[in-house]
Amino acid sequence: MYIDFHTHKIPTEKDVVAVVDGRDTWGIHPWRADSLSPCSSPEEKEELEPLPSRGGWEEALAIGECGLDALRGPSMEVQEAVFRKQVALSERIERPLIVHCVKAIDRLLRIHKELKPTQLWMLHGFRGKPQQLRSLLDAGFYVSFGFNHNDESLRICPINRMLLETDTEEGRSIQEIYNNVAQKKGLDVPTLCELMAENYRAFYQNEPLVS
Repeated sequence: MYIDFHTHKIPTEKDVVAVVDGRDTWGIHPWRADSLSPCSSPEEKEELEPLPSRGGWEEALAIGECGLDALRGPSMEVQEAVFRKQVALSERIERPLIVHCVKAIDRLLRIHKELKPTQLWMLHGFRGKPQQLRSLLDAGFYVSFGFNHNDESLRICPINRMLLETDTEEGRSIQEIYNNVAQKKGLDVPTLCELMAENYRAFYQNEPLVS
């Protein structure tokens, strides 16, 4: 079984478990932080994603993706205010946080240090260098790698803090990432799949989804 820890598309392969943004995880992306207010009820959440079958925030596996993006979206002050409210929501309902962060890791780490969250945070789509990776790991983050990543960061990342994702990539499969990562980490693919299942249980505090 292959686990895709963050994706925007529903998989069609039978052997893939996917955590789908907007279906399994809900949040306010920093690009939209100026047009949407953080939500505290399922009725308000409908403004972000149509989720008629969901019963409320507590149904989500995680909050997110949310975060900070210095290259796109409203001012960093607006993004940070919206992000902080989603951190508070994560803490209140005891769900982990999926973080989008572009050119703002120092600010993200400062917020994490200040707020001292008890819930786990994952930085998705990590492309940074080893120095940034070490800072995130020291702060307790999980780090999710996709098709585009720094090979040295991937190599040195502890396997028990590593997640794998396809994000928004079209026409490419999570199996491709597993094959690539297994080779770089010196593992066989079945072993990597087992380790990712363990990480799924640790991060989401849940058994893998059936579909």
